[in-house]
Amino acid sequence: MPATLRKDLDDFLFAPVGQEFDGTPQTLATGLARLGVDPWEEAAELAKLAREPAMQRLASRLEAMPDRSSSAEDTVKLTIHLLALLHRAAPRKSSQPDTPLPLRAARPSKRVNVAIYWLIGVIFMLLAQWALSTRDTPPSMDTSISSSTG
Repeated sequence: MPATLRKDLDDFLFAPVGQEFDGTPQTLATGLARLGVDPWEEAAELAKLAREPAMQRLASRLEAMPDRSSSAEDTVKLTIHLLALLHRAAPRKSSQPDTPLPLRAARPSKRVNVAIYWLIGVIFMLLAQWALSTRDTPPSMDTSISSSTG
């Protein structure tokens, strides 16, 4: 089940970790996604870990990212910086575990309800018109000319 998109992880996930081929900054979220890792799930897991295991895991993720040519010292510095951003984020104050909020689309608005009823009415009127028009059609007449030679 995908993790909910937590705003308190944004500074961590959208921190630059390198550069794209065109010179634009590559974010941690992009790098993790390219590794096939859900960025928000990974950030939530890293936030739960103690400092040393979190550093090791994040450093290994950074080293596995394609097109990253940095020294081990740079990776360690970046890992420390990123973890500072992660642990600086205030934890969510919620009495419930990570459960996604119900979507607003699950409860249609009154405007949507009116549109649905209107559409059903139009369909009903079209069906009624079709039924009445096919019932009152006169039988077809034979208009062919028959030749009688006799």
